Amino acid sequence: MKNLMLVSMIALTLGLGACSQQDSAVEAQRHVEQARQQAAEDLAKAQQEASAQAAEAQRKLDAAREEARADVAKADTEANEKINSATGDALDAAKEARSDVAEVEADAINTQAKADYDVAVAKADAELKVAVERCETMDSAKVGPCKDQANAAHDIAKQNAKRALDDAQAAAEDAKR
Repeated sequence: MKNLMLVSMIALTLGLGACSQQDSAVEAQRHVEQARQQAAEDLAKAQQEASAQAAEAQRKLDAAREEARADVAKADTEANEKINSATGDALDAAKEARSDVAEVEADAINTQAKADYDVAVAKADAELKVAVERCETMDSAKVGPCKDQANAAHDIAKQNAKRALDDAQAAAEDAKR
C-alpha cells in the first residue's frame, strides 16, 4: 500500500512538472510570435517612412529639374536676342542650373540612403528581437551563445547598413561636382 501511494505521488509530481513545461513552451512560443508581430510592424513602419521620404526627395528632384529646364530655356531665349553678349550669360545660367540639379540630386541620394539605412537598421533590430526570443526558448546552457550569435549578426547588419550609407553619401558628394 505504501509503495502504491509512493508511486502515485511520483506520477502526480511528474505529471504536474510536464504541464508546467508545456505551459512554458506555449508561453515562449507566444513571446516569439509577439516578437515576430512587433518586428513586422516595426519593419512596415520603417518601410512606410522610407517610402514617404523617398517620394518627397523625388518630388523635389523633379521640381528642381523642371525649374532648371525653365532656367535653361530662358537663358537660350536671351542668348538669341543678344547673341554676342548673351552667350556668356547663357553658359553661366546653364552651369548654375546644372549645379542646382546636382545639389538637389545629391540631396535625393542622401535622403534615399538615409531611408535605406533606417530600414536596414529597423530590419536588423527586428531580426535581433526575434532571435533573442528564440534563444529564450533554448536550454539555459545554449541561451548565452545563442544571444551572442544574434548580437553579432545584428552588429554585422548594422555595420553593412552604415557602410552602404557612407558609400551613398560619397556618391552624393561626387554628384555635386
